[in-house]
Amino acid sequence: MARQTRLLCLFACISIGLPLQAKTITVAAGAWGGMSAADGSGLYFQVLREALSGTDIELKFRVTNWKRAKQMFYANRADLLLADYRSNGNRQFFPQWHIDMDPPVVAFSLQPLLKADGLQGKTVGWMLGYDFGQFIPVPVEGVEVSAEQFGFDMLEYGRLDAYISYDYNVPQALRPKLKRLQLSPAQQLFPVFQNTFTGRQLAAEFDRGMQRLYQSGRLQQIYAEHYQQASFPAVQR
Repeated sequence: MARQTRLLCLFACISIGLPLQAKTITVAAGAWGGMSAADGSGLYFQVLREALSGTDIELKFRVTNWKRAKQMFYANRADLLLADYRSNGNRQFFPQWHIDMDPPVVAFSLQPLLKADGLQGKTVGWMLGYDFGQFIPVPVEGVEVSAEQFGFDMLEYGRLDAYISYDYNVPQALRPKLKRLQLSPAQQLFPVFQNTFTGRQLAAEFDRGMQRLYQSGRLQQIYAEHYQQASFPAVQR
């Protein structure tokens, strides 16, 4: 009799659409200061929480360097990756809504650099896992560094011919000495989902949540002074 009662309760929950238990989603992210911090704080994490609120989803954040975060995702040890450019491929699925705008990618050097193909055969550095070599149309000797400061130090002391990064990372004292060549314009950054049935469902939930936040004005409140840089539409969709 007790077993029958439990089964009836189970069928009742299913029939009226109640979640039997929350689904835990693992989010792999790079450690990007005020955007995604190891303690679970940060703008990107807040956006995810609010976009997916009202669902039976619990978020578990794993913050590490960007290279390791990508490895976790593509090894199927994370359900969601924060954040990357939209790209082709059958391993990942992108939602309609982006989460931020990545600034222009710039090659910095101590010598004038007119075109990217002038880097052919040169020693060029970038942050671990950033894959900025994709923006250079010629072969280079790529060097990954674990911190932006290390990269700019190596450039200053002649161990790199160029270092690829963002303008806001340049040390103030080094700014007057550097030549700049933009390799890529600003691009949208997206949360990346696994290209599975569950991943596509999660992406749809995210899009619905972002639409709700946008239409209510809450999205602008969350982003505050960062809202304009994120380049969300000025009028409601």
